[in-house]
Amino acid sequence: MNPKHADKPAPPPKPAKPPKAKAPKPVKEPKPKQPPPKPLSRKERIVRNRAKKLRRGQEAIASLVAHWSQLFSLEQPKPLKIGIAADILDDIKARELELTRAKASAALMFYTQTPAYQQTIHAGGSRFDLRGQPCGEITEEQQAHALKQLDKWQAETESAAPSGAEPTP
Repeated sequence: MNPKHADKPAPPPKPAKPPKAKAPKPVKEPKPKQPPPKPLSRKERIVRNRAKKLRRGQEAIASLVAHWSQLFSLEQPKPLKIGIAADILDDIKARELELTRAKASAALMFYTQTPAYQQTIHAGGSRFDLRGQPCGEITEEQQAHALKQLDKWQAETESAAPSGAEPTP
């Protein structure tokens, strides 16, 4: 004992607390083991990834259609003017749209890489600005590039399609 505190009585001992009752842990039933999924073939992966990319692209393009419906359409795409990306970004800032630069750029990329858009470019004609007004012409070189892209996609689709199935457009 410390001599300084020798004249002070010791504090009474604290009463012991009863132990708290714990709730029993729920018993987890083991999940039945499932065999691991069969690995997909290269062709199946290509088809699956194409479908996933198409869904994401259509969602992204829907944002363009919502803001510039006179220009963007999945059913009947119009050829876009050269440099339309800058116009879109300027319009987003001017109208204070809730569309990020990255999302707009990605949506534009998806849109211009669809077979329907490439078929429109291959057909030739006028290009269009944000207001849907004609703004420039499609060159023969651009038409040839679009045809080359369409042929490439067709060859990939035919090689990736399972035997006996029709290729998807």
